[in-house]
Amino acid sequence: MSAHRPRTERRATWVATAVSAVVLLLLASACGTKSDATSSSVDDAGLKAAKATVAKAAVRPTTISVSTPIDKPIPSGKKITFVSCGVEACAIQGPILAAAAAHLGWTVDQVATDGSPEKVQGAIESAIRNGSNAVILNAADKDAYAKQIADANKAGVEFVTCCSLATAGSSSGILYNTATSDQNAPIGDYLAAEVVSDSGGKANAVYVNISAFRILAKVGETFTAGMKKYCSTCTVGNLDIPLTSLGKDAPDRIVSYLRSHPKVNYIALSVSDALGSGLPAALKAAGLADKVKIVGQGGGSQNFSDLKAGAIESLVPTDTYAYDYLMIDALARKWAGVPLEATGPQFWLVKKDTAPADTSKPFPLVTDTDAQFTKLWGKS
Repeated sequence: MSAHRPRTERRATWVATAVSAVVLLLLASACGTKSDATSSSVDDAGLKAAKATVAKAAVRPTTISVSTPIDKPIPSGKKITFVSCGVEACAIQGPILAAAAAHLGWTVDQVATDGSPEKVQGAIESAIRNGSNAVILNAADKDAYAKQIADANKAGVEFVTCCSLATAGSSSGILYNTATSDQNAPIGDYLAAEVVSDSGGKANAVYVNISAFRILAKVGETFTAGMKKYCSTCTVGNLDIPLTSLGKDAPDRIVSYLRSHPKVNYIALSVSDALGSGLPAALKAAGLADKVKIVGQGGGSQNFSDLKAGAIESLVPTDTYAYDYLMIDALARKWAGVPLEATGPQFWLVKKDTAPADTSKPFPLVTDTDAQFTKLWGKS
């Protein structure tokens, strides 16, 4: 999820993811009990497997993750309320949702909040009173909003989310959830493969985590498992950054860790937007820029500028477009009376030479995402 990430799980992003945009504490890898242990030999089989994974991950997706056309009429005139979580990562989704919904003759009312439970609860109740047919809320916390979700269900209002730990279904009252913890899991494996491949099987990595963002716990797990799988002689440590450090001293905390663990040569960021802002400059000031490389999930415009400048090795960006179109697609299938497709976003390992020309704003991983969805909806 991005430099504009939420202060709590329910204010998470994109997460993407995503938006993606959010992680469990990592255990020391079985390939070493100390995060600064030296890789004395190369795991050739693991390195070969890592390179194969990177080659696969580096291919930009060309098709969306849903494939079944909607073969029944999709009713028009639906009114959707998008409750923004209070950070830029959520705010930028509003226009994308509105553009997707417009193809179906629907409208999207974008309601800004500061992300606090009280404000979000009030926005949901207001949407129900005002006759919305559906509410979209990122990172919906089924416990914090249990009453509002129940009220929506009673009123016949559909509830859709992304990037949430909630399980969709009648028991939760949530129609659809995408960019789930399990769906995001491959990101950690991609990042581990990149670290091992780029290092030639001689990596000492630290996974920089924000444990308050629990939605990405699985990414941390798969990164640790991937490092062990691809490199039996590599090591991985963990650094947890508190929410209060985001936008403040997070880069200093990372530099401090590196000074106390001088053999670390790779930093893996669980949330590049939130953790990567100012990090390349901090590494340069500390004389570590030529020694330590950065990989990460997500990424805002500054992160991609750093990538293109060579200050970040690689990123797995949050596909905000996939999140938003998948949520609209779920509502279209519900209201057309056809089965939903429980799919998630796809992933792409982006490097300096493969980054899109314009990364100043969110971009779809599948370049013609809009055209492929509208074709499924019979609106092309």
